[in-house]
Amino acid sequence: MVAAVQNGADAVYIGGRDFSARKQAANFEREELARAVEYAHVRDVRIYVTVNTLIADHEMEDALDFLRFLYNTGVDAVIVQDLGLIRLARRALPELELHASTQMTVHSSPAAEMLRETGLKRIVLAREMSLEEIKEVKAGSNVEVEVFVHGALCISYSGQCLMSSMIGGRSGNRGRCAQPCRLQYQLETAGGKALSSAAETGEYLLSPRDLNLAGYLPELIKAGIDSFKIEGRMKRPEYVATVIRIYRAVIDRTLAGRFYITDEEKNDLVQIFNRDFSTGYFFGRPGKDLMSYKRPNNRGVFLGRIKNYSNQKAQAEIKLEAPLRVGDGVEVWVSRGGRVGSEVHRILSPQGKEVQYAPTGESVKIEIKGDMRPGDRVFKTHDSLLVEKARSTYTSERETRKVPVFFSARAAVGKPLQITVTDPEGFIGEAVSGVAGEKAQKRPLDKAFMAKQLDRLGNTPYELGEVSCDIEGEVMVPVREINEVRRRAIERLSRNRYKAGQKQPVPEDVFRNRIQEALPMPASLKPAPSAPSLAVAVSDVPSLQAAVWAGADQIYFGGDGFRSGKRITVGNLEEAVNFCRSKGARLILSSPRIMHDSQLESFIPLWDKAISLPLDGLQVGNLGLLKLARQKGNLSILADFSLNVFNVQSFAFLLESGVSRVTLSPELTLRQVRGINLPAEALVHGAVPLMVSRYCALGGVLGGYGEKTACGGLCKNYKTRLRDRKGITFPVEMDSYCNMHIFNSRELCMVDNLEEVLDAGVTVLRIDARLRDAQATETIVKTYREALDRVLNNAYDPGFRDNAKNELARYSPQGFTRGHYFRGVI
Repeated sequence: MVAAVQNGADAVYIGGRDFSARKQAANFEREELARAVEYAHVRDVRIYVTVNTLIADHEMEDALDFLRFLYNTGVDAVIVQDLGLIRLARRALPELELHASTQMTVHSSPAAEMLRETGLKRIVLAREMSLEEIKEVKAGSNVEVEVFVHGALCISYSGQCLMSSMIGGRSGNRGRCAQPCRLQYQLETAGGKALSSAAETGEYLLSPRDLNLAGYLPELIKAGIDSFKIEGRMKRPEYVATVIRIYRAVIDRTLAGRFYITDEEKNDLVQIFNRDFSTGYFFGRPGKDLMSYKRPNNRGVFLGRIKNYSNQKAQAEIKLEAPLRVGDGVEVWVSRGGRVGSEVHRILSPQGKEVQYAPTGESVKIEIKGDMRPGDRVFKTHDSLLVEKARSTYTSERETRKVPVFFSARAAVGKPLQITVTDPEGFIGEAVSGVAGEKAQKRPLDKAFMAKQLDRLGNTPYELGEVSCDIEGEVMVPVREINEVRRRAIERLSRNRYKAGQKQPVPEDVFRNRIQEALPMPASLKPAPSAPSLAVAVSDVPSLQAAVWAGADQIYFGGDGFRSGKRITVGNLEEAVNFCRSKGARLILSSPRIMHDSQLESFIPLWDKAISLPLDGLQVGNLGLLKLARQKGNLSILADFSLNVFNVQSFAFLLESGVSRVTLSPELTLRQVRGINLPAEALVHGAVPLMVSRYCALGGVLGGYGEKTACGGLCKNYKTRLRDRKGITFPVEMDSYCNMHIFNSRELCMVDNLEEVLDAGVTVLRIDARLRDAQATETIVKTYREALDRVLNNAYDPGFRDNAKNELARYSPQGFTRGHYFRGVI
């Protein structure tokens, strides 16, 4: 935090010990948070605290207490994800400024406008947005926007990733992401034919490069972006110091009308940490140029290649492509065996002389052990001089960041010395001496001497600006007294600067009364109980017909429009409506989970047709479409699980937003579902989507898809999957908007636990059959239809359960999972 402030950050976002999306970080205790606020506010820096995880019902009051603590401490804003926490915070702490986390997956103008209407002041937009799309959001919603400009990228839309959660129980939505995207994968066809190779393509097919937009700041400033965000959590302070220092300098130069970035600054950004760099999605889909296929961690700077290696001396000769110093860290990408790293303890010049430093172009020898060969690449992963430079900015008693202050001093014989210090914002600190001025015998006090003493501000956050003196006659004040009065005046200035950022505390009784009024859901909002029913999501008309014949009560039709099938047309919709009506089944138009502004626009014709037919509802999976659906009216709105309903308050938020039915988060346990105690929908069978990404692995790996090359629609020719290092495979589908969806290796199956699901309060059981053909869909739905009927008729015996599961197992060769219904997430 100090590194960020001292190197020029205008605001720093930090996390507490709970409710933070970086749960494994050290994070801040409450006392440390208070100290951080004081430290930052004295230096005119804002503090934002991340409370950007999903909140369980039993945690909600603790989360609200934490928000009150943050507000009373003087935190400038809180970054949130959970819809339920937002609902309660607006009621219990309306004074607290809220920002939407990138975990809220805001990627359209209507979504941003909806959150503004809810009371959020700023939106941290999805990293997948282009610069033109960001401009549209700024133009289409009266809200501040913040975007990431440097640091690590997630391969999935943030807030839409269940990969770590489903594979290992560590939920990214709960701040515990284990980053399985940084592990090794191979791309192959559904039949097992390899489409990528570790040697040629690389193994890290889901590992993005780091974002670096330092060279494009003028364009970002012109776009009207309010805040540039640098990802610095879980990073060393040296990294924070270096990156902030450079971005501060480039921004200031740009605002002064002389944009440039020096070669040294570019090199420092590379050296301090990089997985190679990318501009992300700001200038279009980057394809393979987004990815770091061969390395998921820091690359460093290319230092050269090994010319010769002596096993006997454990000594490598390298012709340097970059300078090298004793104390630097190097890593060799050896031909066999991966990586070998070492600190440089000795450097031998071409003359065999030991040196502390060697310049670019020189051939040197260093001691390093490993199985190395001529031609192996060497990288400098640690630059001791750069790191020391960075450390000096936050470890020195002399501050790097200074606020100019104006001093005025009054002195006269027989009167105490009075010093007033004023900052550029008008805050004042005053102090007077404990003794009166005396008649000077030799050297009377003058302005020059007074200015010299007032300039002794070394370990304070201030620097001397102007000085004015009102000195009457030949007066003498002891130097120690001048210094003491100056010190006390500065202390009072700092105290006043800090107090200015403090809010009027919300009293405990007022806060508790607000919570008690906000917590209960109004009876008028609660959905009416209904008989259990079976809903099925399908992607084509034959599967729809098969599901209805097999006993589905309602059908979700449309959705993401996976390219392995055919895109839903208006004609398909008419056919589906007529068939469902004839069989007494309800038909609901399903929508894509990700819909940028242009995609929302392209969806409208299908939507209008759904209204005219009419259908029985519209399923929405993002806030943008929810906002538009509420405006349009006409169709019943059903919320999909991608809206992350993890508690009863999120449920209430959506009901207040016009939703008639809610699908719960697949990260809930049945016990948590029971605690919500409202009629709800839940997924009980199918391939659970683990992530959705704007990146296409198939196009990047096989089609050379990059900034200048199109992929050629390869997904129409292949059904693909990813194979991990353990041999487990994950189905991959591309949707109609070229987003990649990765599904769990094992299908969710709750056919032998339907009693528990219904007892928890679930009234609509959903089967996701979008990856299935008509025959498989019919078998799965028929099995669940019989199971549900047996439960309702008390005929749900163990023999049937075993037979049912065995029947379904034919379609899931990698086995089944019960998801989180019994284990939960960390």
